[in-house]
Amino acid sequence: QKIMSEDPSFCTDNPPKQYQEIYRILSGSSSSNSDSRGSTEDSSASSELESPIDRGLFLALLEHSGLPAGTLRSIWSLAEPADNYLTKRGLFRALALIGLSQAGGGSERQQAPSLAALRALPEAPTPNFGDLASLAKEAARLRRERQPAKMSMSLEELEELDTVTVTLQQEQKGVLVFRHRVYKVTSRRYDSSNLRRYNDFRSLNELLLQRYPYRIVPQLPGKGRPLSGSGGAAFLEERERGLQCYLNLLARHPTVCDDEMLRLFFTCSGEDFEKALRSAFGRPLDEFLTHAQAASVKQLVPPDAVQRHEESRRFAQGLLQRLTACRDCLRCLAEASRSAGAAVAGLAVRLDELGRQPQLQPPVEWAAMSAEADSWAQVQAGLPRVTAAYQGVAARYEDKAALEDSVVASAEYLVMLIDGFVQLAERVKHLKRDHDRSMRNLTDFKKRASSHHMAGRDRWAVEDLENRIAKHESVLQDLEARTHFANFCLGLETQLVQANLPLVRSLLLSLTGSQIVGHAQIAEHWSNCKPLVEGLLQQQQQQQRSPVIPGPSENRSPKSDTTSAKSSP
Repeated sequence: QKIMSEDPSFCTDNPPKQYQEIYRILSGSSSSNSDSRGSTEDSSASSELESPIDRGLFLALLEHSGLPAGTLRSIWSLAEPADNYLTKRGLFRALALIGLSQAGGGSERQQAPSLAALRALPEAPTPNFGDLASLAKEAARLRRERQPAKMSMSLEELEELDTVTVTLQQEQKGVLVFRHRVYKVTSRRYDSSNLRRYNDFRSLNELLLQRYPYRIVPQLPGKGRPLSGSGGAAFLEERERGLQCYLNLLARHPTVCDDEMLRLFFTCSGEDFEKALRSAFGRPLDEFLTHAQAASVKQLVPPDAVQRHEESRRFAQGLLQRLTACRDCLRCLAEASRSAGAAVAGLAVRLDELGRQPQLQPPVEWAAMSAEADSWAQVQAGLPRVTAAYQGVAARYEDKAALEDSVVASAEYLVMLIDGFVQLAERVKHLKRDHDRSMRNLTDFKKRASSHHMAGRDRWAVEDLENRIAKHESVLQDLEARTHFANFCLGLETQLVQANLPLVRSLLLSLTGSQIVGHAQIAEHWSNCKPLVEGLLQQQQQQQRSPVIPGPSENRSPKSDTTSAKSSP
């Protein structure tokens, strides 16, 4: 502790951003949750929130430094490890020592860098570990291996796994009753783009549910039948958005993302993908039969796992109900913007008809009734310019609706994830019921066998009961192992939901930004319309306000006017 207190400020109070980023990678904490934001004013209070750095993860970091083994051992000892882990301050000191060694401080003059040389530095040395992205992937892999019951991935890392886009194609495939719509599916991870029909999505969903019964496999959007007109277009847009959310949830799942069936879905370019998928995988074995740790997860499941999962299920149900209502409100916002744009566009069309149809002229008699008989002609002549400006306003409403649609897609993503978690919790709950029912049946069989022994019943009846007990015990052992594995997976999926909950903040930020940008653009275009509308009668109003200058015949004195008036009869 005394040596630690003598560390330079870049190891304690003001660590560089690179040090903070490496700490975030090794600790597995997200940037929003870590307390390394450039200031550690109250280190004693924040130390409780610090995550220790595992020795294996730190050794993986040292391998990227390129320093000799003796130097690395000295750096490890100078970092003052405790029980095979490093504290946050110890990591920062080790990073500074690595940077000092790479700069030459530990190469020729001395076998390893010293703390005295470190304290003499005016600023923090910069260590070189190559690409930090590869280091982050390796650290995540090591964390999963060392802590299989912890997901160890942040929201940013999940989003970096893949980004999938689904675009509905206008052209339909097939003939007559076999006509169907196709979707263009693009994957950033596999750098692929292929056409898929809805039945391909459905086949993939069925096989994934068979393989991963204890993971979040989101519910596939319903097929349905599109209505005619605008209702059909809205249905197709909603299903397109739902399919995109569905694939992104699968592609960003820590386990499902590496599945061969999903890889084939993104990369296969054949005509009949559904047939190729089923012929390649048939009826896949579920994860319990293929997982390397399925038989040893019992010690990884906490004793109160059932109670915890029940509380998580109830919380997720309440969260799902309220987030679904929020998503519906966001849909109403987008629909309101789209309806307002359609109304302004319709108004522009009607005004254009007023300005361009020659038969819409006032009767000749109107000229004798009013001195402003020609005002309609001026208004009609200026309407085409106004309608063009109104069409620009309508386009801005459409742009605002498009921004709001992206917010709706984010809400749909979160709703689909939590709904998949609730369905998974229900499946695990039913599995627990099957296990309890099997336990009761086994107890009943044993009681009957004991009573038969006591009563001296037929030996064949007793042997039959004993055989049934043996078979039931085998089934019960399988159910018990499955229950432990299901609880293990459900714990990981709970962490997956927790990692995605910050999307609520991102969603609200996107909504606020869309409203600011959308309303600003709409207000700007309405402002551009104002001078055009004011100019419809501006020429006539200027003529009415201008003074009348008398002509030569009217330039007479008042006296002559009086004389002429008197001489008149």
